[in-house]
Amino acid sequence: MANKDVMIEKLRSMLGDDAVCVDDKYGAGVVSAATAPAAKLVEALGVFKDTGFYLETMTALDFQDTQEIVYHLNCFEPMSRMTLRVLVGHGVSVPTASGVFTAADWLEREVREFYGIQFEGHPDPRNLLLPEDADYHPLKKDFGKVHAYRTRDEIYG
Repeated sequence: MANKDVMIEKLRSMLGDDAVCVDDKYGAGVVSAATAPAAKLVEALGVFKDTGFYLETMTALDFQDTQEIVYHLNCFEPMSRMTLRVLVGHGVSVPTASGVFTAADWLEREVREFYGIQFEGHPDPRNLLLPEDADYHPLKKDFGKVHAYRTRDEIYG
């Protein structure tokens, strides 16, 4: 059985069938997308690592009512890229993934710097690009004058 199939079954048993969406046609560039609560983030990423996946990248999205962290994971098999999404309220911190994937160290620093999401237990929360005394997060929708600040449901339905 392919790693992606094993991972989809593990995610379904851990998060529930409703939390995992599979796209066999790979239309969005991922074979599956799962939504996990912040409390299960490190556990889910650990299962990805144990199944042979690596952290490709991560980013965040800012909505009027919430924020979302998006992890892209992949393994060395064709069409195996997966997405793990974690909804995070404004001002709420999530556990660091740097203990599972060392690549998360810099990626979390970037997300914290540009979106303001704090990662509990992160070993080095310094800014990467902004000045040390920066008290703003330029990729948040409330930075500057933005006319397209919507809720998550308005965008995703």
